[in-house]
Amino acid sequence: MKIKWILYGLIAAVVLGLNFCGGDNVEEYTTEEIVTPTQGVVTTVKEVDKDLFKIEDEQAVGSPEESRIIAKYMDSSIDTFTLQEAQLAAADTTGNPNNHRRSSVFRMASYGFMGYMMGRSMGSYRPNASAYVDQNTYNRVSNNAGQSLNRTASRTTVSRPKSGFGSSRSGSSTRSTRSYGG
Repeated sequence: MKIKWILYGLIAAVVLGLNFCGGDNVEEYTTEEIVTPTQGVVTTVKEVDKDLFKIEDEQAVGSPEESRIIAKYMDSSIDTFTLQEAQLAAADTTGNPNNHRRSSVFRMASYGFMGYMMGRSMGSYRPNASAYVDQNTYNRVSNNAGQSLNRTASRTTVSRPKSGFGSSRSGSSTRSTRSYGG
């Protein structure tokens, strides 16, 4: 009698396990488009109030390595940062007195097309219009540098196994819900 109930329990566990796991041994995939800039950008930010910066201009350049941030300060001084310097300085949390001002420069630049160079996904991120000195500047930059960056970007489609809770078992989904931060 005990063996009969153990056998029923095992059969139930196997049936439930197959239903829970899908039972068909077919792994579902989702496709994602990875968009990577092949051009760079030179972003000019202007100090409009003490430690408050706005994007004054952005121009596409030949390669991501040529990317620069030009900071124009209210005291008429100018700093130029390479992309690598910007990334390192933005990560600096040592309490350097210049860090707050520099962080403001890099943060504002990252809200524009420079954000793509600093690691934001080109597929899901759009520059913030309020980061620019005015709407006309935003429109001009979007129509010039923005279109150039998007037109020349490298696009790669990758397939990844679906995972996690809430995955659809319909097999018809080809769009990713995964997001990449920056």
